[in-house]
Amino acid sequence: MQFSDVHPVSREEAPLDLRALLQTRFGFAAFRPYQEEVCRTVASGRDTLLVMPTGAGKSLCYQLPGLARRGTTLVISPLIALMEDQVAKLQKQSLRAERIHSGRDREESREVCRAYLDGRLDYLFVAPERFRVPGFSQMLARRRPTLIAVDEAHCISQWGHDFRPDYRMLGEHLPLFRDLTSTPTPVVALTATATPAVQDDIVLQLGFRDCSKFIHGFRRTNLAIEVVERNPSARPGFIEALLKDPARRPAIVYAPTRKTAESIASTLSSKMRTAAYHAGLPLRERDAVQERFLAGDLEVIVATVAFGMGVDKADIRTVLHAALPGSVEAYYQEIGRAGRDGLPSRAVLLQAFIDRKQHEFFLDRDYPSVALLGQLFETLGDRPVDKFAARQHVTANDETFERVLEKLWLHGGVGVGAEEQLVRGNATWARSYDAQRSHRLDQIDRMSRFVRTNACRMLQLVRHFGDRNDAAARCGSCDICAPRERITAALDGVAFENSRAKSSRKGAVARDTDRPSRGRAVNASDKPSARGTAKRGGEDDTSEMPIELFEALRAWRRAEAQRHGIPAFRILPDSALISVAKVRPSSEEALLAVAGFGPSRVAKYGQQLLGIVSQQR
Repeated sequence: MQFSDVHPVSREEAPLDLRALLQTRFGFAAFRPYQEEVCRTVASGRDTLLVMPTGAGKSLCYQLPGLARRGTTLVISPLIALMEDQVAKLQKQSLRAERIHSGRDREESREVCRAYLDGRLDYLFVAPERFRVPGFSQMLARRRPTLIAVDEAHCISQWGHDFRPDYRMLGEHLPLFRDLTSTPTPVVALTATATPAVQDDIVLQLGFRDCSKFIHGFRRTNLAIEVVERNPSARPGFIEALLKDPARRPAIVYAPTRKTAESIASTLSSKMRTAAYHAGLPLRERDAVQERFLAGDLEVIVATVAFGMGVDKADIRTVLHAALPGSVEAYYQEIGRAGRDGLPSRAVLLQAFIDRKQHEFFLDRDYPSVALLGQLFETLGDRPVDKFAARQHVTANDETFERVLEKLWLHGGVGVGAEEQLVRGNATWARSYDAQRSHRLDQIDRMSRFVRTNACRMLQLVRHFGDRNDAAARCGSCDICAPRERITAALDGVAFENSRAKSSRKGAVARDTDRPSRGRAVNASDKPSARGTAKRGGEDDTSEMPIELFEALRAWRRAEAQRHGIPAFRILPDSALISVAKVRPSSEEALLAVAGFGPSRVAKYGQQLLGIVSQQR
């Protein structure tokens, strides 16, 4: 984007009265617990870290101070759905809010930029990836925002449960906004799931020299937690019996895989209004399911972790996990969606030893060993090497090689050119990568200890997040504190075994996670040949891939990588391009069903990819 006008920075007026704004602009008669102190600190211009659980009212803690400080609040948010929801709510309150993300076309984004530079916005929401666009940060800096809010700030930290490399780069861009005058723009970092280690890393990465920390509200007095041991085959029937009582609905059931979500939803649908929700469904269908659940047309939604972020439904009575979550942070965020109306609610977690083994399997898949990364690193030198040539020196299948390359790049061990030429990076990559992999294993260990430890469930969670203001008392309502009051007690003697499901699972580990499934990459022998097709190795040796289409897709990816200044595999891996070339999708719904594609990729690149496929027909 090119903008010729440079807008001067105006002197700020004194902040407006917070209580008056709370009532007149937001329609609230009073603050929730802890909100007022946070809002006053942020409005005063002090850098702030806020860690409060889901549903505690974090958004107001940047929206109200930003309005009070007069000017535009810049909100950096990693989730398009959450961004859209926040903007819609602010606009309904007659506040001037807009957003820029990959789901909007270029002219829409340019108009939003003009409105920002003209001072016509109260809030501007942007995705962290936008800061990769050349000149974007400089454009924003032409008119200094009055406040910068970094939402979902745990994504900044490599110790966070949802680490995003683009988020970690924010610290390099913030000085553009903070060093323009003697009164730099304050920053508030907000998250619901940051352990003490993640909190310290957020402060470090954002360059806070002297900030206020608010770690509050992790005790949920109206939420009773239960942990129940059940083998996977017994869980669908157990869930059906548990939710049979209408008083336990509305409910969210979190399933570990898309396939499990569909299966449980099918079991429940004959007895109660139920639907599945996961990233493999077409966008319109997912939106419709979510809207029906929010409106009360559905009593139960069976979802993967793709569901829930930004969902505001106050009367959810039960959150049920059909398998052990991968981390305490993710678990707490998900159970926090129950009982936002303050009425008694339950969180029930079904687990068995096999759940931990599955998490270990996925850890080994997603975080290849240090030794494998070392094989690639030792192959490289100062002279550029073709990616396909380097691949021959790594003893892994093509899918694993893509992960090896990505992880080595993220930790600085390899430099990648736009033509996918590789050069050796720094030798310190192993230390940081091993630490990150060990941290992920530690998250699994902590979740396993949570279900095994004979201590108050709520007190364990409060201590996990370092809430120092908590009274440290037992909750009195979880399965440890009040075993006789468990809602699952009546089901203890009931067995719900499905022998066919049990035998099909024996010795197997589910692989259909909610992350988009990935095909295998093209290796050196799969490069273009005179025959015009290439065999795809692995599970489908007889199928052929049209080389012309694959090369057209690679050329598009290369151009996108050059435009964004990142390696080509960060746009799409080879396996995703291969899947597109083989399937030749003709619609966004068809593309969503292709291996390697979820809603975010379809939103970003769908129309471009479909256009290339159409040209090659």
